[in-house]
Parts: sequence; structure tokens; C-alpha cells
Amino acid sequence: MKSLKALFFVLSFCAATMAVSSAEAQTEALGDVRGNKEALRMGLYPPDIIMKHQQRLGITSEQRRSILKAVQKFQAEVADLQWTLQNDQQLLQQSLAAYPVEAPTTLKQAEEVLKMESRFKLAHFKLLVAIKNELKQDQVDMLNRTIRERLGKKRS
Repeated sequence: MKSLKALFFVLSFCAATMAVSSAEAQTEALGDVRGNKEALRMGLYPPDIIMKHQQRLGITSEQRRSILKAVQKFQAEVADLQWTLQNDQQLLQQSLAAYPVEAPTTLKQAEEVLKMESRFKLAHFKLLVAIKNELKQDQVDMLNRTIRERLGKKRS
């Protein structure tokens, strides 16, 4: 019974994480500040926001090259991971469709999915830190003001 409860918890967490990750990816693709709230709360700036405001921020060609290089490194790092993650998520769903569910196998698959999601999030975090480290203090200040203004307008 404990195994089934643990399995249910892990699977609920995986399903919620997949739904949130998908929604965040769609929102980030639109450049919506609200979709980047978690990163922004940590004082990190996704590349789409930097790109959107590059003229106002006065992003130099050197900064642009460095940020672009960091984005390309991130994309290369996660491309294979995304394919593997999608495959493993599908295998996990297939395991769950069986009755009865083979708990040990399914828990191992869930653990692998969670590990890959963690690797993906860590790679994303590294990208955001690299981007922030390319910015000057006045650019960070301007971004913070812009973000506060945009979030204030959305609430109104």
C-alpha cells in the first residue's frame, strides 16, 4: 500500500511538472513577463526579455555575442535531453496505463524522468546566470524598472 501511495505522489508530481513546464515554455516563447516570474523573482533575466529590450538597454555587440553563445550552448546541451525526456515520459505513461501497475518499474521510470527534468532546469539556471553576468549594473537596474512597470500595468 505504501508503494502505491508513493507511486501516486510521484506520478501526480510528474504530471503537474509536465503541465507547468509546457505552459511556461509556451508563455516564455511569447516573451510574456508573467511567464518568467520565477526567474525574475530570483533576479535573473531570460534571453527573450534581453532581446526584446536590447536597444533600450544598450546591449553591446560583445554582450550580444556572449549571450548568444550562452543560448546556443544551452540549446545544444538540452536538445538530446528533451528527446530522451519525451521518450521516458511516454514510457512512464505506458507503465501507468497497465493494470496492475508494476510499481518498482514505474517508480524507477518516474525517478529517471525527475532526474532529467532536474538536469534541464539546472541547464536553464546556468543560462540565466550567464546572461545576468554579461549585464552591467545600469542595465540590470533598467530591466528591474521595466519589469516592475509591465507587471504593474498587467495588474491594473
